[in-house]
Amino acid sequence: MNQKILITAVVLIVAFSTVAVLEVSTGAISGLVFEQIPYNYTAKVWIPPTNPADPNSGSLGGFYKINGKGKDFNFYLKLSGAEKSESPLDYTADGLKGTGHIDEIKVTWGTIQSLWNKDVKGAMFNTTFKGHMNLTCAAWTGVTYFQNNNNNFTGNFTIDGVMTDWEGTYTLKQDSFRILGVSDFIYYPNNQKSDGKNVQKSYYL
Repeated sequence: MNQKILITAVVLIVAFSTVAVLEVSTGAISGLVFEQIPYNYTAKVWIPPTNPADPNSGSLGGFYKINGKGKDFNFYLKLSGAEKSESPLDYTADGLKGTGHIDEIKVTWGTIQSLWNKDVKGAMFNTTFKGHMNLTCAAWTGVTYFQNNNNNFTGNFTIDGVMTDWEGTYTLKQDSFRILGVSDFIYYPNNQKSDGKNVQKSYYL
């Protein structure tokens, strides 16, 4: 599976965290009323080249949508033209789809301060929450569990492909006006973990 697709999955984690922030900003005022409120969110996504020094290493761009009600949400990701360069086992024109749920959420003083200053990223990192989501794309399925304990934003994921399996962890942190992501993962032929290869990737969101 192309590593850009894996990075895209991590980008989605940040997008879904916006749902958690929406719950904080709304729930702090109306409590359980939020559980009945529908929402929609659309934004652009850009994945830089895997190897910027290689002129043949292109970037990926597109958009994602999140819609849901309360703590339950759906998402859809579309990477323009990616189906022309990716294997049909990894990505198709149908895009990436998934369903998620925010299991727990807790407002902190840092959350309130960030929302007051209209700092969405700060609110995300200062809010304690955990959740999970299921992913489907082309011929593979996956699941990820994510959490933020007000100090560390971490998660883990597994992906079951037709010929290759993936599993790993990731950490997100604030870096000035950007978000730095570091992912450590291993990929290997189905059920042959001893033949796995380790990869570490750093990227900015």
